[in-house]
Amino acid sequence: MKKNILIPILFFIFSTSLFADIFVINQANPYNKFEMNYLKDESSNLSINEIVNQEFKENTKNNFNLGFHKGSIWFKFDLKNSTNFENFILTLNEHFYEKANLYYEKDEKIEQLTNSLFTLIDQREVKSNILAFNIDLPKEQIKTIYLELEGKYAYFGKVEVFEKDYFYARQSIGINTLFTFVLGVIFVLIFFTLFLYTKTKEKIYLYYLGYSVFLFIYISNITGLLVFIDLQKYMYDLHLSAAFCIGFMILLSKEYLETKKYLPKFDKVLVFLSAPFFILGILLLFSYQPWNKYINNYLGLICVLLIVVSAIVYFKGHKQSKYYTLAMVIYLVSIVLLTLMIIGVLEYSYLTRYGFIVGIVIEMLFFSYLLANRYLLAKEKVQNYLEEEVNTRTKELNVILQERELLLKELHHRVKNNFHMLIGMLWIEQKKEDFSKENISLLIHRIESMAMIHEFLHQSNNLENINLKIYLEKIISNISLGYNISKIKIDIKQINVKYDVATSLGIIINEVLSNALKHNKKIKNLLIEIYVNKNISNKICIVIKDNGKGFNKENPTGLGLKLINQFCKKLPNSKYDFSFENGTKFELEFEE
Repeated sequence: MKKNILIPILFFIFSTSLFADIFVINQANPYNKFEMNYLKDESSNLSINEIVNQEFKENTKNNFNLGFHKGSIWFKFDLKNSTNFENFILTLNEHFYEKANLYYEKDEKIEQLTNSLFTLIDQREVKSNILAFNIDLPKEQIKTIYLELEGKYAYFGKVEVFEKDYFYARQSIGINTLFTFVLGVIFVLIFFTLFLYTKTKEKIYLYYLGYSVFLFIYISNITGLLVFIDLQKYMYDLHLSAAFCIGFMILLSKEYLETKKYLPKFDKVLVFLSAPFFILGILLLFSYQPWNKYINNYLGLICVLLIVVSAIVYFKGHKQSKYYTLAMVIYLVSIVLLTLMIIGVLEYSYLTRYGFIVGIVIEMLFFSYLLANRYLLAKEKVQNYLEEEVNTRTKELNVILQERELLLKELHHRVKNNFHMLIGMLWIEQKKEDFSKENISLLIHRIESMAMIHEFLHQSNNLENINLKIYLEKIISNISLGYNISKIKIDIKQINVKYDVATSLGIIINEVLSNALKHNKKIKNLLIEIYVNKNISNKICIVIKDNGKGFNKENPTGLGLKLINQFCKKLPNSKYDFSFENGTKFELEFEE
């Protein structure tokens, strides 16, 4: 019983003697600006009974930023209510403290109010994502407030006291509205980027999509909005989104700045620099510190590096990089402001605390503009390319159409000539005294061979470049099947000739082979060899030889030698000859 009475007495004695300044609440929506004393408890074991006996030597403003510290921190300050209200809400303006305990005298005893990051929204007296407490302050009375905070992050925030109704009205149009708007913008940009990626399949849009998605998660996490859906227990795990954002930002920057083109040696370095951030993100799942500190420390260095790279590629000719540089400078300034606030150099304010979110939005809008502009420029290039291709193809088709018209006229002319040739061949053969069925068979074979030659040539796509190897091999194969040649050896090089040359060569080779077979019917194991290549003078050489008995070329009586002679004369600068040593050898040489 004595102990219960002693605590309030001690609490009152220390609260009135240690404080010279008292924060007086004198209006419904007060201007909260006052000083607090604080004490560091590295062990985190001090109780309120022990704390009231401690001397608070350090002081700070109510918008405090004390940096990183081990253990917990206790704050102490006096409040006096000079309004007509008695129900107030004390807020920290932050959400991330794992322990937030408030102590003050109420009804002659110590009232303890507890709250924390992990307290579900339904279990909180004050339904807010920021840590807050309901306190009763009788009019014109002085209350000493003790506030215990503990967390894994730096110690900063703003202690404010508001009349209850004013607090909730303020919350409805407060900073959460800005956060929701920012997330809405990012959500729209995610779908916009997804659209660009599905259209282009370029890596740069995939990197920006990854950056946007993890940035959405990151902002949802650090603003405390996860409290409204009871996901705050994953706050430390979801900090991996910060590391992944940086990793994707490096890859995105590498692609947009075209470092592979302008700084090829540095291109792989950026890929190498992105990898540690993805690794740090995974390590965060196992331990929040020290990995979170590494991410925060290296972020500024990465931003500076990317700004330098963007400046270099600008002077190398990448003029669009100036917009990227501007976006990154704005982003870097906002990050520097936050960092300087966290370590205690700058005062805690809306600018230093939330300026980086504005910087992120500006950066994302710049990036979206740059990527949309890139897409439009690429689309314009494609359209110009397609127009040029259409014009080029149209011109080519007109040329081809003209060639086909000329070819059709030439074809009619050649068909007419072929009919005259056939009539001449029939006239010569019918004048012979020994005109027989064999002569008719040979004549029919000549006609079939000529028809096959023309069929092959007219099926060719390019009549100015007939592949001699394919063409002659087909003719020789057809003759071999017709005459049942026992053995034939072919060596034809890859040579292209024009339509007229191919026609003449087809008829010449057909007649030479037919002549060899005609004069060597009784020769067993007849061997015919055919060679086609180019000599040192770049002339085409054709050699056809057999191991038969030969024939008398000085007294030709057949049509074959006459056809050979006539078609050899059609070849440019040609000469040919027959020799009869160990068989018959036909040699033909002409220019292309």
